[in-house]
Amino acid sequence: MSTRTVPVVKLSSTAALLAFLPTLTGVSVRNSLVVAPFVGKQASRAMRIDTEPSPSPAAARTLASSVLATLSKLKDCDSVSVVIYRDEPFRDVAPRWHGAFGVLLERLHQSGYHIKDAAIDGWMPYFEGDLAAPRPISEIEAAKEQIPADLRADEEVRSPETDPVVARQVLDLLQGRPAAGGGRDSSSPPQPLAPHDPVEFLETTLQGDPSKASALTVARLIAQLDSEGAVDRTVLQIAFDRAMGARSWSATLALRAAAAASGREPNDLLMDQVERDGVSRQNEQLSNLLSGQTHRMPSAARLRAGSVVLAHAIAHCPLPERSWLLCALAWTQWARGLSSAADATIVTARRLAPNNSLAPVYHTLFFHLSPEWVFTSALPNRAARRRAGKRSR
Repeated sequence: MSTRTVPVVKLSSTAALLAFLPTLTGVSVRNSLVVAPFVGKQASRAMRIDTEPSPSPAAARTLASSVLATLSKLKDCDSVSVVIYRDEPFRDVAPRWHGAFGVLLERLHQSGYHIKDAAIDGWMPYFEGDLAAPRPISEIEAAKEQIPADLRADEEVRSPETDPVVARQVLDLLQGRPAAGGGRDSSSPPQPLAPHDPVEFLETTLQGDPSKASALTVARLIAQLDSEGAVDRTVLQIAFDRAMGARSWSATLALRAAAAASGREPNDLLMDQVERDGVSRQNEQLSNLLSGQTHRMPSAARLRAGSVVLAHAIAHCPLPERSWLLCALAWTQWARGLSSAADATIVTARRLAPNNSLAPVYHTLFFHLSPEWVFTSALPNRAARRRAGKRSR
């Protein structure tokens, strides 16, 4: 789901629904089942789930179970609109999906959710369509033209093409050699790459054009992303703000100092502290943010900027150094509701660096939890607001 706030847009047809749903998910939809949960007459979010080309009835029931597990977290949701988006031609999609789609919709209906609308992209309204006579695509294209430009879905952040010159400069910097054009006399000692203040460094990087980060910026980012604590600090700062990054980093540095004084590993010391004293309030709050178990909304703009700069760094980073960057990118993808992309990225990190301690932790997190903020939105009708007000008193 998207973390953007979407203004009220009235949809007058099934074609308009197909055109607008990518805006509610926040990304372009391909080979996906998209479900928009409604509270009364309004929906402000939509969930996207990857689909297979030709699902069996059993696969459709499994898909329905996944949808219901998510819907169960949404208080006041009473109805849904559901659309299948596939890349294949409609003549191939419709016969493969028609029966399975019916199984899925029936399961949702039996579970108490009214089906406001349903369709197969290509396109055909499910309840009124004809498999042999799909509706003209021009109807969807016309509906897309009615969506304001600033509301159209973001493309998923993809890894850019590698610039071999930048990649070589990054490698030279990481190996302590003067990068070509770097302006340093080859006889002078190399300067430490890791920034003295990584929080300020990241904030400055995010404020610029993240897709054009210099070789020095990329090398410094790689050099300071070298541990679980560094990745946690980075993703929290990207998602929320500079203060959250500083708070996370302060906790990491305090733990490292205590571990050094006791001659122990930081994680071992932390486990002993938790067993003896329980989880501190600060660590609990940071943990809740990292696991998405909070209704605090991250910044969609910061998440996208962070994803861009991380993808740019990965494209110009030597393979052995990529795993921590990949962990950070996977988390930002997961935080944006792109669970499939996050899974693929973290699998790459685990394959590239089997000994990376954070990758399996994040992999487990992504599999079992979705961020609460992707289910959070302003209650869209007065009745729901009144119910929420009574619960809070």
